[in-house]
This record gives sequence, C-alpha cells and structure tokens, in this order.
Amino acid sequence: MLSKLFHKEYPEFWKKYTESFKNPATKYVVISMETSGLDTEKDVIMSIAATSIVENRIILKDSFEIYIKHTTPLDISLDNEFITVSKVEKVSEEVAIETLIEYLGNSIFIGHRIDFDIEMLNQMLSRLKLGKLKNEAYDIEAMFNKLSETNDKKYAMEEMSKFLNISISERNSVADDAYSIAILFLKLKSKLGIK
Repeated sequence: MLSKLFHKEYPEFWKKYTESFKNPATKYVVISMETSGLDTEKDVIMSIAATSIVENRIILKDSFEIYIKHTTPLDISLDNEFITVSKVEKVSEEVAIETLIEYLGNSIFIGHRIDFDIEMLNQMLSRLKLGKLKNEAYDIEAMFNKLSETNDKKYAMEEMSKFLNISISERNSVADDAYSIAILFLKLKSKLGIK
C-alpha cells in the first residue's frame, strides 16, 4: 500500500522512451525550436521541427513540424507573432511533447545551441511531471568551435555555412532551420571524423 503512494505511474509513451535506452541509438534527430524568448524559466516553446539522419542521409519523409497552443497570454517578440495569430493548427504541450518523445526515442540529439533546446524541453517535461531527457547530444556550434580551434565563440548558422562552403535555406521556418542544421551537422561530422 505504501509503495503505491510513492510510485508514480508514468504515461505509456514515457515508459517506452526510458526503456528504449536499453538499446544503442540507430539514428540522429535534428531539432529546431521557436520560443517566446530566451529565458528558460519564463519562456515557452512555440513550435518544434525535427528530422532524422540515418547512415549519413537526411530522411525528409521522416520529419515533423508542430505548433503549440498556450492558454495563458504570452509576452512574445514580433518574430513569433505569426505563430500566435496564424490559422496554423496548434496542439497542446502534452500532445507536442508526446509526439516529440515518441519520435526521438533513444536517438542522438542534434541542434544549434542544443543546451538551450534541451533545457526548454526539460522545463516542458517538468510542467507535465515527467523526467528529463536522457539522450546524448551534439551541438553544431561546439563542433564548429572544435573544427576552427576557437573557444566558446558564438556562430550563426550562416557564418558556419559560409566557412564550410555550403548553402543553407533562407530560414523561413523551424523546419527550414532543422534541415540546415542537419546539413551543417553532416559536414562537420565528416570533417571531424565522427563515425
């Protein structure tokens, strides 16, 4: 009886997620997010896009883009205004995180300034009374710093792509950003000799 009081029953998607780490990762998942600001305590995620990389190939058909509705008024920048006022279909935080976690599984996370993305996602998970992300992660900015032998310098994706002599999209959406991050990651992975 006492053990039931202290044993939290997690949703099925979270159980599957934690169980997935018994096996090695078979893919990379590139993520990009639009947030209401840069404060991980106060701001929220407005949209998430993700795409997979398997065997050094970007799998566009295995991608998604999701917009999140928030019930409380948000103090947002003009950049995010299109998300809050547009007619694009939006889902709850619960649906968004379940969709992402099911997609993510035990894969290796890729992003630009990924620590911020992970912290924002962990805040969302905390609001839903779930644990923290367990995935290994690569940050393309940290990889670029290693390649260019600089220390903790901040690089925009455009700077990195120019240096690496690759073209990236015009960045009109989080999905465009996820694809650009994927291209940069594959180039950096090759140059750094990461298997």
